[in-house]
Amino acid sequence: MKCMVGLSEVEEITLQQLSINHRHGDTCTRAAGLLQLGLKVKPKVIAEQLGVSDPSVYN
Repeated sequence: MKCMVGLSEVEEITLQQLSINHRHGDTCTRAAGLLQLGLKVKPKVIAEQLGVSDPSVYN
């Protein structure tokens, strides 16, 4: 299964802000994961970096 994400400049800026400033930690983690998907990082690598399971990256 491939997980491809294309981000516009506005979406990328928004996710960067969310990954740093959101009051809920899980939202910061999700935003960081989406940013990495936008950079074509493989979900397995993202899961390892964020300390989450592989399926959670797809969810």
